[in-house]
Amino acid sequence: MNQKIHLSLNEEELAKFRSLIDQSKIKSLQKLVSTVVDKEDQGAFIKRRVFEALSDLSGVDIAKIKVSDRLKNDLGLTFYHKKALKTYFQNILKELGLDRTITISECENLIKVEDCITLVTSKL
Repeated sequence: MNQKIHLSLNEEELAKFRSLIDQSKIKSLQKLVSTVVDKEDQGAFIKRRVFEALSDLSGVDIAKIKVSDRLKNDLGLTFYHKKALKTYFQNILKELGLDRTITISECENLIKVEDCITLVTSKL
């Protein structure tokens, strides 16, 4: 079973954490930390964060979410869940240093996971 871990680290703590992860030799963990912290690959960062948001709202494990999944039929998201995606997606843009807006109506029209990724990416 996978566990969700939310960390809030200052720069010094983050440097020590990265050092610890790099020493661990666990490639999947190193890649995940690189994707989420470095944000060098914006596409991978957005995809990961969208999957995290959908997992949070649906209760479906991130590893089981597919890009082709339908928000309602596969993940069980309601109209109100889709409205809640606005805040998650807005925070993704904020993490990337962008001052762009995602509207509730844009989120209401989402059908698939792929649509969510496309919406956030369109604001780059």
